[in-house]
Amino acid sequence: MSEAGRKIQYKLSSRDYLMGLCALYTAVAVSMNIFCMKSLSFGTPYILCDAGLLISWLVFLVSNVIVEVWGKKTSVVLISFAAVISFVIMVIGRLIVFIPTLPEYAEQAHAYELIFSNGPRTIFASVTAFWIGNYINVHIIARIKDALERKAKDNRFYFFLRAVISTLIGQWVDNILFMTLAFAPVGLSLYEMAWKDILSSAFYGTFIELFVEAFFVPFITIPLVRHINKIKTAEEAA
Repeated sequence: MSEAGRKIQYKLSSRDYLMGLCALYTAVAVSMNIFCMKSLSFGTPYILCDAGLLISWLVFLVSNVIVEVWGKKTSVVLISFAAVISFVIMVIGRLIVFIPTLPEYAEQAHAYELIFSNGPRTIFASVTAFWIGNYINVHIIARIKDALERKAKDNRFYFFLRAVISTLIGQWVDNILFMTLAFAPVGLSLYEMAWKDILSSAFYGTFIELFVEAFFVPFITIPLVRHINKIKTAEEAA
């Protein structure tokens, strides 16, 4: 068989996985800030949260994988990079609102303006809460891992425990900090929320995000970490 006819087989390296996870993490971080402009109530006045939570759990899942495989330093670099990219995209989206369009596209421009109506306060709140919440998540999971590594190395239960605990605290800080900085009724912006709605949104958002990620930890996070660690071990031995 000629060289052209041979089937080329390519095995993913640990670097390939890192690049893919970083791309996914950054894409989700940016998308969250767009989706959050749609509020969700699920048909009941007792639940209030934003649509960003439908994918926000992914950033914690990915950061948990990265801190487990590549360590805290790599995770913090990724968090900072994603925060900067999110900030730039939000600022550009906001600036585009002020660029005039043709009269026949006024309705489309108005719809765009509503989606990217997040002003300086919301942009600052989003980036700040995102970085702090994710840093806390990474810091906690790294500390728990170091504390239990000698006693429970590669133990599924302890892996699940540290992933859930870190996500619970990190997501709560992210949600409550964002809602407070962006919508606290202190007279800094036109659109503000009552404290009960801020607390409700932070609580239900954290609960839903935690539930979804906890469900996927045994099926995605743990198998993925083990798979990448095997690849890294093979690469280091070669």
